[in-house]
Amino acid sequence: MSASMTIGGKTIEVASGQTIESAVRNAGMIPDAFLFVVNGKPVPMDTPITDEITIKALKVASGG
Repeated sequence: MSASMTIGGKTIEVASGQTIESAVRNAGMIPDAFLFVVNGKPVPMDTPITDEITIKALKVASGG
């Protein structure tokens, strides 16, 4: 089965059974650059992906 993840305005299908971190790495992005939200609540990047969930990846910025 799969779930969906929205990263930078683009929605991709990701396989369940992996962590959010591994799905983002497989998409060619750096997980530390994002805050992950499921059902309106932030979740850690080691959260397992289950069927039918929707993950939003919000880009974080830092500066000085």
